[in-house]
Amino acid sequence: MGERPAADALAEAIVALNAQLDLPHVLERFLNASTELTGARFAAINVLDPDGISVDFHYTGISSDVMARIGRAPNAVGVLAHIPPEGTLVIGELTTHAAFRGLPAGHPAMGAFLGTALKVRGQTFGYLYLASKDGGFTERDQAIVEALAAAASVAIDNAQLYERALMREQWVTASQEITTRLLSDPGDEDAFAAIVDAAMALAGAHHAALVLRGVGDSWVMEFTAGPRSIELLGLELPEGGHAVNTIHSGEGVVAAEPPGGTILDQVKEFGPTLYAPLRAAGHTVGLLMLWRDRGAKVFDADDLETAQRFANQAAVALTLAELGHVKAVSALLEEKQRLADDLHDFVSQELFATAIDLEALADAVPASQIGRLERTLEHVKRAQREVRGVMSSLAGQRTSEPLSERIARELIMARETLGFAPSLQVDWSEVSHAIAGDPTLSDDVVAVVRELLSNIARHAQASAAHVTISGDGGRLSVAISDDGIGPVGATSRHSGTSNLANRAIRRNGTFTLSPQRPGAPRPGTAAEWNVEASARLG
Repeated sequence: MGERPAADALAEAIVALNAQLDLPHVLERFLNASTELTGARFAAINVLDPDGISVDFHYTGISSDVMARIGRAPNAVGVLAHIPPEGTLVIGELTTHAAFRGLPAGHPAMGAFLGTALKVRGQTFGYLYLASKDGGFTERDQAIVEALAAAASVAIDNAQLYERALMREQWVTASQEITTRLLSDPGDEDAFAAIVDAAMALAGAHHAALVLRGVGDSWVMEFTAGPRSIELLGLELPEGGHAVNTIHSGEGVVAAEPPGGTILDQVKEFGPTLYAPLRAAGHTVGLLMLWRDRGAKVFDADDLETAQRFANQAAVALTLAELGHVKAVSALLEEKQRLADDLHDFVSQELFATAIDLEALADAVPASQIGRLERTLEHVKRAQREVRGVMSSLAGQRTSEPLSERIARELIMARETLGFAPSLQVDWSEVSHAIAGDPTLSDDVVAVVRELLSNIARHAQASAAHVTISGDGGRLSVAISDDGIGPVGATSRHSGTSNLANRAIRRNGTFTLSPQRPGAPRPGTAAEWNVEASARLG
């Protein structure tokens, strides 16, 4: 049989190109068709950024070992800078061109050369390089390459559209999973962390942070991911910096590197940057920050658009979760009020009427039964007092329960989540004197103990914890230590400790968190909440 006509081979190559939806396969098929139909031994597709810097490189005809020795893909300099935006550049011998600047060490000789631009939707996607054809490239080769390039343009566009659609589907799936988790449990810390992990993976980022509002007007990196996540965790965004301005403006941004001006030292060495504010109901509730390493591909408008959709969905989930929590608390308070009303309308009134009837019977009861009647009457009055106490508690009035009993109950409840019973050291006479006259301070002490023990249970991987409460010299201190993995684990959820710091600030005090035994394999954590005992909440 005779050789297949060139037109048929070209048509088959074009059909094969457009049968691919995966971009790497499209480029591989394009390279193979170019070498098969022209007879070139070497072929490459170089994707360049607007500055002529190579950001992606696909090749055939050169071994991976040789490419590794060369070290990098070429940029648009020398002969490569002379490839026209339309048509082809054909050279019989590459080294004879006036713009030739030499080849990297270890690079094979190229000989004849053909280069052409690859356009997608009118924009230059990259360049095709063909080299090392015996006898040089002909006009027929140029026509074949231009036809292939036109077909490749459509195939690349379709592959990019498919890739974006697939990526958006993955983003949507991730956002739906996170929304479901947050709505089922508004305090699910793993769901917050999943926002950062999913965004980093789907965007091809190397570092990520979810910024949420901290104390006052501050914005804090609450959840972080990537090799430097520990360095980023808990950092407060500098006021006046580009990130805070993005939060205020509500407009996402992409840049080749972290925007200048006021910037945190920890992110100065990062490369391509994407900031996507979390917007819900016209308000910014957080900021998704993504970074790639220096030299990596810059985020583009499509990346920002997709990440922004994800961020807004996360914002809606956060808002709905918070609303669900508020509704649940509101419903609980309403139920407590209903119970208090029922106790008043039925139980308390019935006990009151019973007490009156018993007092009225006193004159008609024989003297031998008076003692029994009085004891019964006292039981009824005691029940009245108990019901009034329950009514007051349900109605939201502050309990008169001693702080010692409240702390004891917190330690008992913490035992289940910790897996062991924390120890307690306290001089209740000192503490009672310190909190005298300020019932709100008791509430703060209980909240601090609860939060710190909960933090140990969630993150510290500890086997022991010790609680010390002391009051001296007009100050009150709550100190809790453990033998766990240290503050790295204890601060995985930074806003919990921010709340404790906020409580301390409002009482002219301080909150500190540090390793107990720095340098030890398990350094433990020492936390201290120290406040002015006479301070009142504003």
